[in-house]
Amino acid sequence: MIRAVKTVIVVLALASAFPGNAMQPEARHGQRGQRGYDSREWTENRKQEGLEFLGKVHGQRVKDPEPGPENIFLHLRASELMERMKQPQANSFQFDRLFRATDSLLRASERITHARRNSGIDDDEKRDAALFLQRCYFRVQQAEYFAGLSGEKEAKQYVTHARGLYQQARSAYDARQYGKARMLGDASSLIAAALENIAQASLRIPDPPIIK
Repeated sequence: MIRAVKTVIVVLALASAFPGNAMQPEARHGQRGQRGYDSREWTENRKQEGLEFLGKVHGQRVKDPEPGPENIFLHLRASELMERMKQPQANSFQFDRLFRATDSLLRASERITHARRNSGIDDDEKRDAALFLQRCYFRVQQAEYFAGLSGEKEAKQYVTHARGLYQQARSAYDARQYGKARMLGDASSLIAAALENIAQASLRIPDPPIIK
């Protein structure tokens, strides 16, 4: 127990030192208050600290004794992104976007794990869960678009897992497991967010689409 408490304290202390409140726990009704971050602040020392932070979090996530297929996929992709961040050609902007993408994948894994442990029925949260899942739905709809821009060889699997997690969230909602629904919905949104950041890191930003 004491060791677990110490681990949590270390992670929280590291999280406070990085942009966007990295690995910030889900706020009330699932809202995440992520601040903007100027990528010019990524000095070499900060980059090293950022990689060490992500490495510690990744190490904790992979210790899950019973990871599901989504978690295994997210952990592998996070590991690949961290390796990409170490490449000398990664400038501060690319490093920043890959940091955000990796952080999103690890937070998605965290949400999935918590969702497995949170299956209680709570009728009082139905409205909040419904509104939150609506936002998740529209975010997940963007996943395929960003997947096409990302250049990732596993882009289709990102989309598949994002959609699958949203469907699981919707099923939990139907079962009145609103806390679980929000966690899974958040995980689906985070995967879409990761794809967006990977696409930005690739610098393949096209003209904005036209509504037909």
